[in-house]
Amino acid sequence: MLHVESNGEIQSWEFRDVRRTKEQAAETGRQILQAAETLFLDKGYDNVSLEEIAALSGVTRGAIHWHFKNKHGLLLALRNEAQEPFRRFADELSEGRSSASIEKLGDIIADTFRLLEQDPRQRGLLRVMMRLDIVMAEKDEAAQNTFPEEMHELFVRIFRTVERNPGMVKPWTPEKAASMLYAAMGGLITEWALSKSVFTLSEDGSLLVATLLAGVQQKHQGLN
Repeated sequence: MLHVESNGEIQSWEFRDVRRTKEQAAETGRQILQAAETLFLDKGYDNVSLEEIAALSGVTRGAIHWHFKNKHGLLLALRNEAQEPFRRFADELSEGRSSASIEKLGDIIADTFRLLEQDPRQRGLLRVMMRLDIVMAEKDEAAQNTFPEEMHELFVRIFRTVERNPGMVKPWTPEKAASMLYAAMGGLITEWALSKSVFTLSEDGSLLVATLLAGVQQKHQGLN
């Protein structure tokens, strides 16, 4: 049976049911992630059970297994959410809805640093993520952790737009700049998470990133 949408599009009831099911599944996934993050931060990752996450999110343990497989899957999914601001910016650039701006990229990174620094509990969660990375590498499960590659590719997409206009200073390339930026961010966040750092992410970390980025983009002619 066909149904006419308010925008004039004709869709089958079966298609609408599939779309509704996907939307409901996505919402359930968001609820589970939100509950997991709350409990991980409040109690510590090792002290939280899947039953507690299921109870707080109002779903069954089976639903968590279906969406995320296990606690490790939840942790990786939470980290992957950090990609969203960069993915939105990369999409805006590719669609022509935003101009290439090293400054805006620096602002997004500074916002990320501020969010981490505002909640001291993030240190513990970051340490757990680092421990998980080591375990996965030792078990040769690196293929399950696509976060580094995905972040690198997002940065490459952004820098390719910068390369077209206003241009990049030689010998920088989008690939080299992306690798440099990911390494700098990773080093800053790791040092901050593992120790009572003498530097602040929000100020000192952002200053370092801004300084690095300033050396990548060509200056407009006529500017000093």
